[in-house]
Amino acid sequence: MYLSYPFSAGSDPCLRARNNAGRYRCACFFVLLCLLLARPVYAYEPPAHILFGGDLAYPPLEWMEQNQIMGFNVDLARVVARIGGSKAVHRLGSWPETMRALEEGRLDVVPMYYSQERSRHFIFTQPYLYSSHAIYALPTAARVSSIRDLVNKTVAVEEQSFAHQQFQGAALEPDLVLTANTLLALEAVLQGKAHYAVLASLAADNLLRQQHWELTRMGPPFWSRGYAFAVNKNQPEVAQWLEDSLGMAIANGSYQALYQKWQSDLEPVRADNRWLPFFFTGFAVLLAALLFGASWYWSLKRRVEQRTRELSAALAQREIAEQELRRAINFDAQTGLAKLPYFIEQLDDYFHANQRPVKQEKEILVIKLVDLDVIVRTFGFTRAEMVVSAFTTHLLKLDNTLAAYLGRGVFALFINKCNALELFERLSSAMAVSDPGLNSQFVGGSAYWPEHGRSAGKLMRHAETALAMSELRRRRWLAYEAAMEPSRVDLDIISIFIDGNVQGIYPVFQPQLDLRTGKIVSAEVLVRWQHPRLGLVPPNVFIPLLENAGLIEQVTAQMIDEAVRVAVLLRKRDLPCCISVNIAAYDLIESNLADIISQALVRYQGVPGDIKLELTETSVASDPQRVKKVLTQLSELGIYASVDDFGTGYSSLSYLSLFPIRELKIDRSFVGDMLGNPRNHSIVRSTILMARELGLVTIAEGVEDDQTLQILKKDGCDIAQGYVIARPLPEAEFIEFMRAHAAEVFDISQFMKG
Repeated sequence: MYLSYPFSAGSDPCLRARNNAGRYRCACFFVLLCLLLARPVYAYEPPAHILFGGDLAYPPLEWMEQNQIMGFNVDLARVVARIGGSKAVHRLGSWPETMRALEEGRLDVVPMYYSQERSRHFIFTQPYLYSSHAIYALPTAARVSSIRDLVNKTVAVEEQSFAHQQFQGAALEPDLVLTANTLLALEAVLQGKAHYAVLASLAADNLLRQQHWELTRMGPPFWSRGYAFAVNKNQPEVAQWLEDSLGMAIANGSYQALYQKWQSDLEPVRADNRWLPFFFTGFAVLLAALLFGASWYWSLKRRVEQRTRELSAALAQREIAEQELRRAINFDAQTGLAKLPYFIEQLDDYFHANQRPVKQEKEILVIKLVDLDVIVRTFGFTRAEMVVSAFTTHLLKLDNTLAAYLGRGVFALFINKCNALELFERLSSAMAVSDPGLNSQFVGGSAYWPEHGRSAGKLMRHAETALAMSELRRRRWLAYEAAMEPSRVDLDIISIFIDGNVQGIYPVFQPQLDLRTGKIVSAEVLVRWQHPRLGLVPPNVFIPLLENAGLIEQVTAQMIDEAVRVAVLLRKRDLPCCISVNIAAYDLIESNLADIISQALVRYQGVPGDIKLELTETSVASDPQRVKKVLTQLSELGIYASVDDFGTGYSSLSYLSLFPIRELKIDRSFVGDMLGNPRNHSIVRSTILMARELGLVTIAEGVEDDQTLQILKKDGCDIAQGYVIARPLPEAEFIEFMRAHAAEVFDISQFMKG
């Protein structure tokens, strides 16, 4: 498969693409084979013909030549359809017309780049090919290095293409020239109708070679995306059939055979002829030297001898430099221990030479200095380096041990199977005696050869899993067990979000009642996930997984987008409603949250009052200084925040004074049983009084009965949210709920009777 990634100056992008492609094909084949074997049999009888669409001029994936439809996508569709018991029929046309035909059901399947915007209209299979985009221009055009440099420039793109959609969603987009296909976009640049073109590099490079056009690629590749089959959302059974057939094509080797047939077009190799001028120059010099004759013979001989000595010295220096380079690549500079890749290489060599019968069981033991970060914060980085060096010294004293340093205080040992806890005691005692001021706490995890695997990579993964479980369970050491592995469903969820092929994410909205006026003034947007294959996945299952994996930004960005869109829609209908969005710690610290919100407001012509943020106390505690900076930046834009689940975290009062917070949301664990638990009622009442003194609004969540609502009203709570008001509603029902209650208000007095 064709992979493109940003590359550094002086590297060969084609060579890197081929190397990465080989590794990626192996990984994709294994993952998809596992998914195929785990998938239940899908009882679906496909029609005799499946109608595939495509671009009329998009080589090497699909194109028309002498009334013949050809291309990699065309051949793959035929193979997949045949495996599934059907026949592929193709209809190519302009790309905008092809997209409309798929939306209207006049086509069954169209191969295209996956994007979140497209997933709202189509069902996608797993990706089967990866490619990237690039900027093209005349050689005389001003140099640009990224799409940010195209603002205020005239840019040609294919209408309804992935690039077109990306520019439509940008806060500042260039002046776009829309064309029916990639060929016309390139012609627009040649004819001066556009300064630049942003196109899929695989098709654009192929067309430029065919047409012999003098256009050049500007800057590194970007927008690397998976190419997959897209199906109309009204045909989920066709999508599932296509997914199963594609998986079978990969499992039985049909895909690999087809890819090899098209490999020269999908992975173009540019010949490097830079040596030719040097060859001809050297030949000419040699010929001229011969013509000088015998009179120059001795002079030439002396020069050759001198040059030979110089070259010998240079070669010797080069060999020394290569040895130093190899050592720098294979060994850690601080500890002198092997780095992980070289460690793995040495172990695999050992395993290959010592197969059956196994005379001595071996162990990979991964050790982590758990308090190294504390040492850095307390005593500085130099002290931490001294601890690492001292621990390394004691590891090197162990007999029959191969050691590696993985960085950040993590070591790996390859030793005879032993009692790891006794080894830990020996290391601790040695550190305490020889380096009493540099002692450190450490934990470990082990995997055994050949019991837990026969490859170094697999054993390292198992040992690191055991180490992670040791830290999680607060144990000093654990040996690997199969039960430590995450569930298949968890891995499936993570894989889906890593691939970016996320389908079925949608919002629901729970109204919030102003207890002072009886009006619905705000709502909370909540995420739901109905995946085509996994079914309904509860938020408490996939949200923690995504937060731990650093993938929650995808969900947060979509919920912000949905919240702004619906809030603007309600405001235009004279039903103003501020919608709150839950924000995770990762969103505050790692993502560019302000840009995500600003782009959504620009996209839908929203105002800052359309949205507010809900933060948990634990997310605020993760990095207070960074969180304060982000919240201050957002408050300057007019977007304020509330503390969610108030009272369940820690250091709450300090956060209220440190951060620009406007609301406190009292956790449902206190509100839900406040009627039968006087202690919880006291906590709720005290929180309301404290918030009033600080000038903060209080929201009680989890209100499920009239009596609780009555008490909250008496205690002075500002806003209530819960089933007594409304359950979380899909968008259409929520809008109807807002419309129905626009002319009337909740009769708060009914809760005050008696």
